[in-house]
Amino acid sequence: MTDIPTEPYDVGDHVRVQLAADGAESDFEGTVCRVRHVFADRPDPDPDADDDGREMDHASYRLEDAESAETLPVVFRHQDLVPAGERA
Repeated sequence: MTDIPTEPYDVGDHVRVQLAADGAESDFEGTVCRVRHVFADRPDPDPDADDDGREMDHASYRLEDAESAETLPVVFRHQDLVPAGERA
């Protein structure tokens, strides 16, 4: 799998849906999209959690299909997206 960027995507960025190998089957796999909205939940860090507190660990995205401009009915997690120019 392609390395996932260490910074959250911004509104307007083009991404490709690439679910993790253990992810569920999706009709959106491989779809090139534009980020419409970024949801970034930053809860208080838990010192006992196995989480280094990176912002993208808590980011999810509302996307629109880059070809049809239709909003996808699913919100995707950061780890399910790669920059649109990359493939696994």
